[in-house]
Amino acid sequence: MEFKDWVTAIALILGPLIAVIITLWYQKRSERQNAKQRLFTVLMGQRRSNPPTFEWVNGLNLIDVVFQDNRAVVDKWHELYDALNQPVAQINWQRAGHLQIELLSEMAMCLGYRRLRQTDIDRFYAPQAHATQGALTLDLQTEFLRVLKSTESLHATPREGDGS
Repeated sequence: MEFKDWVTAIALILGPLIAVIITLWYQKRSERQNAKQRLFTVLMGQRRSNPPTFEWVNGLNLIDVVFQDNRAVVDKWHELYDALNQPVAQINWQRAGHLQIELLSEMAMCLGYRRLRQTDIDRFYAPQAHATQGALTLDLQTEFLRVLKSTESLHATPREGDGS
């Protein structure tokens, strides 16, 4: 077999193999980038939900895994965690809010959103109707709980002619 035949045989074997390796590498890289993007989107979309949604809290708990290759993001998350991981009465909410903005800003930089500023992140639209509905729901739950706690028992009397 001549040298030219050897080169052709090696190219026929290595060409597809290298193409598969590059494709798998690119797919893995894309999956990681997409996971970062999805997490950032969840955290941005729910950054001012009160009370915090389970999705937002679960998202925070994924930062160590999804952004493991970005130390700055992980460090910002740990700062926010330290600020939030204490009794509610002791939390400095203003500081926690600033740390949350810094975390989202660092994530934005990592994802290539270079023009997204902290002032943009701090702006959040929430219609007054949502606040009104939340206050009404809280009032209803509070009153319902008060009635239930002060009621020793509930009596049910069947109605006459109910057909039962």
